[in-house]
Amino acid sequence: MSACSVEVVYGEGWCARSRAVISPVSEEEARRRHAVGDPYMALLRTDGQPLAELRITGRAGHVGLLLFDAHGRRHQEYDYVELRRGRLHLRRHRQWLYRTPEEAERPEPAAHFTLTIRPDGSAQRSLEQDGRFDTIARIPEEHRTLPLADFGDWTRYADAGLLGVPGPVTLVPAPPPETAGPTGGDPLWSAPAPLAPGALEALFVPGSRFESYDGPVTVVEPEHAGNLRLPTGRVVAADPAWLSADSEPFTVPVPPGTYPLVLGKVEQRSEWAGEEMTWEEITAAMLCIGDRRPTVAWEPALLPGQEVRLLGDREFYGFGVDSGTGAFLDAAARDALDADPDAGVQLASSIGDEAACPEFRDPVSGANAIAFPSGAGDGSYPVWIGRDHDGEVTCLIADMLTVDSARPLPPTAASPAVVLVPPVPAAEGPLPAAVPHAETALLFAELLVETVTMARDVRCLNRN
Repeated sequence: MSACSVEVVYGEGWCARSRAVISPVSEEEARRRHAVGDPYMALLRTDGQPLAELRITGRAGHVGLLLFDAHGRRHQEYDYVELRRGRLHLRRHRQWLYRTPEEAERPEPAAHFTLTIRPDGSAQRSLEQDGRFDTIARIPEEHRTLPLADFGDWTRYADAGLLGVPGPVTLVPAPPPETAGPTGGDPLWSAPAPLAPGALEALFVPGSRFESYDGPVTVVEPEHAGNLRLPTGRVVAADPAWLSADSEPFTVPVPPGTYPLVLGKVEQRSEWAGEEMTWEEITAAMLCIGDRRPTVAWEPALLPGQEVRLLGDREFYGFGVDSGTGAFLDAAARDALDADPDAGVQLASSIGDEAACPEFRDPVSGANAIAFPSGAGDGSYPVWIGRDHDGEVTCLIADMLTVDSARPLPPTAASPAVVLVPPVPAAEGPLPAAVPHAETALLFAELLVETVTMARDVRCLNRN
């Protein structure tokens, strides 16, 4: 059997409008980017027809594979992330359902099917087609785990069966481009960037300015909310009205002790019926740990099982709020509140009545919980852990997301603190036996057909 020659073109992205590589680069330059972890793109094509686009960012541990249909449109996506050293986990798979051959490539507005896969293999299936339909699935390990390929070994990610060409495949470098390629149109490829913490500490410095949904705001004097007693040092952030034994503490503990809790506030001004109105809004809650040495790095506060590398653009892990109230507390106070559910509801409902930041005390452990208004109300809010030069915890900040701390306004300076990303842990156990990529594609196609049928049946039942 003769081999099929597939050309490889390197660049910074793919322009769907002009159907050309954006800013082509040499194989040598792509190899350099691969070595230092910078993003680049590799296009696989034959006879001028694009077959697959590979998006690679070693520093972020991301590999994206997009397959083209016969009409030159990207119609399938495999989004991998390195969760264990040398191993890729399939974080997400999408298929776009174009209705006609003439329909232009529209990754988001077009009807599409999405599999979001967790590290344990459980997955959510979502169908966006005349409405949204969700159900679940389970993906075997051999269909969601791949070895990380060396530079140029691209058939590890897309073999002949997946590319739809006769095998085996021989990869050959494309001739040097005659032009630089388009630089406009589609954005250049970059790995997903989860929500960044921004200038969090400035939320507690009077006079700092930020952009909000309602325009510029100015930070006013912070409010002391009380002293939080942490006999175990295992910190929980939650809605006190919905606390349970499942409300887990963060994976990073703090030294047991008593620490001040401070609320950041901003002043907003607007005009209504010819009169100027002024009001204050809570932007964040900071638990100050130790002697408050300067914070030089931030990391997201995580619960067991949460993985930063699974987050997409501007996504975050947060604590849910359904009563308009948040709280910091020790794990011992959580257990006491869980034993008396009415106490948590009363704690949330008493905000603004007897105290601005009511407190619950557990006489047995000495732990307490301090509640505070959750900014704009219900939703999900991230907590950030600050560290000093020695790596010691300086604070925990719950960001109410009422202002964009990543874009401070003059005279407020951007934060020099860096965002810490945990190192990729070593792999455990052997890799699963390799299966042909075409088998994985077939499995996902069957899940798509099954999901479409289920969605149609549910809609028929609802109509009747």
